[in-house]
Amino acid sequence: MKHLIPGFVGLALIATLIASCSEQKDIGGVNRAVSVKAEIVQPQNVQVTGTYTGSLDGEKQAVLYAKISEAVQKVNVDEGQMVKANTTLITLDLTGPSSNYQQAKSLYENAEKNYNKMAFLYKQGAVSESQYDAAQTDYEVKKAAYESASQLVEIKSPIDGMVTSVDVSAGDYVQIGQRLATIATTGKLRVRFGVNSSDMKYFKEGGKVTVSSEVLPYTASGKITSVPTSANPITRAFYVEATIDNSAGHFKPGMFVRIEYIKEDLKDVFVVPQNAVLVLDNRNTVFVVKNDSAAQRTVALGPTIGGNVVIDSGLVAGDTLVTLGQDYLDQGFAVRITSLGEGNK
Repeated sequence: MKHLIPGFVGLALIATLIASCSEQKDIGGVNRAVSVKAEIVQPQNVQVTGTYTGSLDGEKQAVLYAKISEAVQKVNVDEGQMVKANTTLITLDLTGPSSNYQQAKSLYENAEKNYNKMAFLYKQGAVSESQYDAAQTDYEVKKAAYESASQLVEIKSPIDGMVTSVDVSAGDYVQIGQRLATIATTGKLRVRFGVNSSDMKYFKEGGKVTVSSEVLPYTASGKITSVPTSANPITRAFYVEATIDNSAGHFKPGMFVRIEYIKEDLKDVFVVPQNAVLVLDNRNTVFVVKNDSAAQRTVALGPTIGGNVVIDSGLVAGDTLVTLGQDYLDQGFAVRITSLGEGNK
């Protein structure tokens, strides 16, 4: 009979498991309660926040490009430097063949001398008005040509701001259209960030955003200034733009930042731990405790908030929701609550 013992033991174990699951009884025949943690469900006000990423630009920003092919003679500024409008940032070779600077300067200076002489003589009545007018016209033409040549070789900032990039070094030979430098204002900054189509319904102009960076202990507030009506054809994302106040000067153009936007401000809703919700028979399910027994509830889920989820339907205020131990429950199981809290507090 020894060869029958293993089979007998196996059948006994199966019978024990069946009895345990279906009748929830211990060896003495008394219902064995499942120990759980629970919380009292209470309505609360919550905000649903979306988090996005983007990089900062100046509210006003100027990208400067080479208009002639010429060698870089001198770089006069460094990245991060604050400059005033009309500050010369980069000087190209003044004697280079493409600039025509020296010739224009010489012609201008000669025309200026001649004009000043003719103006003096005209006041003395020594030359005619037509001679004076001709000298003045020649001076103005030569002056404009000199100023135009100067702008080609003396690359100046068109705005007050920060030098956010210098893209050339002394000795480089630049080509027409090559980027030389970028200047941006810093009192207000722009941020552009991608949003998926499902979130676009929450965004509107004037909505408030909060910007932060992993490398700074500060935050900055701002408002949405542009909401797109169509997605980018390549990335399929909608690019929202906001302007932030940077009067404190903590943030810099080009900095990578995190953008937080309050998508919904919910009032009197039930928020429960996300892991309290099980999927049973393809339905979102929770367990509540009634008269020391487990009661199964089908729930409809709303938005997630961190590790929690909003329950749109299926619970009522005052329900005792099982938050730990629900995996071991079934309808009608005896329950022993070992810890009782109140609504995510």
